[in-house]
Amino acid sequence: MKGVCITLIAVLLIGSSQQTKTKDKECWTPWFDRDNPSATGDWETLIDLHKENPGKICGNPLKIQVQTIAGDSMTSTGDRILQADTTTGFICRNEDQKCGKCEDYRVRFQCPESFCKAGPRCWTSWFNRDNPSEDGDQETLIELWKEYPGKICTNPLNIEVQTTSGDSMASTGDTIARADTAVGFVCKNKDQKDGKCKDYHVRFQCFKSFCDKAPKCWTQWFDRDNPSAKGDWETLEDLRKEYPGKICDNPIHIHVQTVDGGHMTLTGDKIHKADTTTGFICRNEDQKKGKCKDYRVQFMCPLSFCMEGPKCWTQWFDRDNPSATGDWETLKDLRKEYPGKICKNPVNILVQTTAGDTMDSTGNKIHIADTTTGFVCRNEDQKKGKCKDYRVQFQCPERFCKAAPKCWTQWFDRDNPSATGDWETLKDLRKENPGKICGKPLKIQVQTTAGGTMASTGDKIHIADTSTGFVCRNKDQTGGNCKDYRVRFQCPARFCKPAPKCWTPWFDRDNPSATGDWETLKDLRKENPGKICGNPLKIQVRTTAGGTMASTGDKIHKADTATGFVCRNKDQTGGNCKDYRVRFQCPEMFCKPGPKCWTPWFDRDNPSGSGDWETLKDLWKEYPGKICNSPFDIQVQTTSGDSMASTGDTIARVDTSTGFVCKNKDQKDGKCKDYRVRFQCPKSFCDKAPKCWTQWFDRDNPSATGDWETLKDLRKEYPGKICDNPIHIHVQTVDGGHMASTGDKIYKADTSTGFVCENKDQADGKCEDYRVRFQCPSSFCPMGPRCWTPWFDRDNPSGTGDWETLEYLRGENPGKICHNPLQIDVQTKFGGSMDSTGDVITVADTESGFICKNSDQKCGKCKDYRVRFQCSGNFCTQRVCWTKWFDRDNPSGKGDFEYLPYLRKAYPKEICKVPLYIDVVTTDTNMPFIATGQISSVFSPTQGFACRNTEQKGGMCLDYKVRFGCPCTCEGIIQHRE
Repeated sequence: MKGVCITLIAVLLIGSSQQTKTKDKECWTPWFDRDNPSATGDWETLIDLHKENPGKICGNPLKIQVQTIAGDSMTSTGDRILQADTTTGFICRNEDQKCGKCEDYRVRFQCPESFCKAGPRCWTSWFNRDNPSEDGDQETLIELWKEYPGKICTNPLNIEVQTTSGDSMASTGDTIARADTAVGFVCKNKDQKDGKCKDYHVRFQCFKSFCDKAPKCWTQWFDRDNPSAKGDWETLEDLRKEYPGKICDNPIHIHVQTVDGGHMTLTGDKIHKADTTTGFICRNEDQKKGKCKDYRVQFMCPLSFCMEGPKCWTQWFDRDNPSATGDWETLKDLRKEYPGKICKNPVNILVQTTAGDTMDSTGNKIHIADTTTGFVCRNEDQKKGKCKDYRVQFQCPERFCKAAPKCWTQWFDRDNPSATGDWETLKDLRKENPGKICGKPLKIQVQTTAGGTMASTGDKIHIADTSTGFVCRNKDQTGGNCKDYRVRFQCPARFCKPAPKCWTPWFDRDNPSATGDWETLKDLRKENPGKICGNPLKIQVRTTAGGTMASTGDKIHKADTATGFVCRNKDQTGGNCKDYRVRFQCPEMFCKPGPKCWTPWFDRDNPSGSGDWETLKDLWKEYPGKICNSPFDIQVQTTSGDSMASTGDTIARVDTSTGFVCKNKDQKDGKCKDYRVRFQCPKSFCDKAPKCWTQWFDRDNPSATGDWETLKDLRKEYPGKICDNPIHIHVQTVDGGHMASTGDKIYKADTSTGFVCENKDQADGKCEDYRVRFQCPSSFCPMGPRCWTPWFDRDNPSGTGDWETLEYLRGENPGKICHNPLQIDVQTKFGGSMDSTGDVITVADTESGFICKNSDQKCGKCKDYRVRFQCSGNFCTQRVCWTKWFDRDNPSGKGDFEYLPYLRKAYPKEICKVPLYIDVVTTDTNMPFIATGQISSVFSPTQGFACRNTEQKGGMCLDYKVRFGCPCTCEGIIQHRE
């Protein structure tokens, strides 16, 4: 077999050498002869050649040519060659030869034409992403590209390595595992005599056009420290604290000189750090004379950073306090709680205590304060065990602040400082001025009731922000009480614009003769079904005589759109509450006369458990798309058609917000009747255009914090596959079980967020694994030509059942089934319908395929079935071309990983942009993967293939090769569409 391989290699090499005669623009390296066969053989490997000839061989050679040092062809020697390819290089082992010794060979490599082109070149900055504290020092290109996007060219021409203190790699004596332009740099601790590598940094040579591709600029010089203590520490962390907004997030270069302008290298100091990640450190302890010089630094940034342009500041944010682990004002959390209030890439961050003191004045040790993460102060880092309470604001481009017109509310003055202080809190102001302040104010403005500015008073202000409102406490003042203040709030312009209003009738269901006057939404909806919208915008309260609520002097317990209105007699000093009436403002469409329609009747529960629960939440889950989002009215009757009122049951809830609830414990005879419900919706809901469902999505599993199938993440991973405003969501377990049947407590399942199940909410500590799909307008779903595949019958029920799964069908019929089938059709092998058999079917869908288990059948055996799938577009007529087989990995490490991104790097321009199919077989016998019985962790035409050793019964994957099915022309040429 190996002899055949040698012959094939020889043929390829002869072919390639013949081709060189016909091509003018081929680029071959010089000949290399680094080894001779005096020891174990002749090893002209790429890893050694790259080390000894940095920059002389391209990262991914196209071809290899081998001959003896006398110029004879490799095949003419009769030697048995172990390896001769563009991945490993060349190996001939003496032990494999009949005469016990290889000839002495030399090699050269063919590279892309651009590699040989003459032209000016440049060096990148130094990179030091790792240190040797664990396995070693790994400065690999794949990781560097991730951490320093755009800072290193795609195909470096050369690599330079030295220790972080500036010593050459060769002088250290370390055994280096890798140092080339293909992988980067790797030093392993286990290879060293003393058990540890030095700490290295690397830089790469690129064409000058890469370095010049975008204009740059330099920051000012910074000198924040001097070497009087431990040394001179001009670190980015400290510089950003002291010079907020003056240094870009990812500097391109660092420039260091002494404060009198001398070059760093001329001082003779041993420099500990000088890079764009840490900044600059010179330690006195490292110097012969015991002290560093005094240095200053500047950083190179993208030109856009230095360009002057108007900027603006956000409001102050204070979402956390240090009562737990510290004060966490992170951008991630702030964006969740204040959507749209912070720009995508803040230019600067400003931090102060909630009392207005600067961050530096507190003496706290700050963990993070930057425009990438936000602000974090940890209690564990503080000497006294606790951080101060901080607030933050961010500087953004001016256009962010001018995104939309704003407006100011009226001035409010609800309190004076005669008691504990002046409390103009949003909570109280909203109670007393319902509907007058927007939900999330943009800014707050404070002045004295006489019109003086807050700052001019000299008062120490406790709080003044858009979350709490305003608080000035008398106890905080040195000269007595606070001044008397008033406040107003800035809101989006639409809040102030007059808009068509829709008010319900006035309701007066209670009077204060008992415990008080209770005009709650819960009770009002029971007594006035369909008369109040699901989510009122405002509430208005008057006495039954028409007086305002404020004029009565009553202390009001509740007056909002969540609860309704409550006045308790026990809270009043002068006797009972007044008698009040209420009304609610609803969206305009609620009041519009327009035609309406009723849904079908729904009966999802019966009173055999705790009662009869026909809630909207559950009905939406079980009948996706059948009930509108905000029903106008609800109608309830028993399943035998009797009215709800005629039963005499005590009803816990009946409204258009919750639906219907009857609890057995509330009934005299201990059990509710069995009810059904229906809902009134806009007629447009009943008549609206046909809809369609997306494919099923399963992007997460509950192995971490839970199962997160959020729209945000799904849209990232499946661009264009979900419409902008889904109509409904459908959730089930990955094996097809109903969400409600799992017993899991679901955190979110809606068309705004998507689906979230958190492990911490579950009794057993873990969610099931779920999948989701969304209902969209039919215009979103692909129309046009559709076709059916052939019938497939790969299994029969002689074993555990009939398994016609897509996984197996695709493995056995590569290219015969489209990537996302639209429908599945199942019948018996003789043409009978699936339904007519009476078999219990486990799965029959376009995600898994078809499964019928013998164990589920009364007679103990399924019928024998066949399946076919409906596909869209030109699937049935399109031509498919297959690439060559690729085998870039073997399972000697963690497994066999033939990922598409890695294959593209190893075989540039040989795989189309969007493969349609993937075919996987073993490298030795060409056995299809599906027939091996092994488990894959990835098997996808758009991701590639992965097999992990830990998931296999024998502990080791087989060695696989892959190929991809691509769209092709009539002539059989792959359409790359790059």
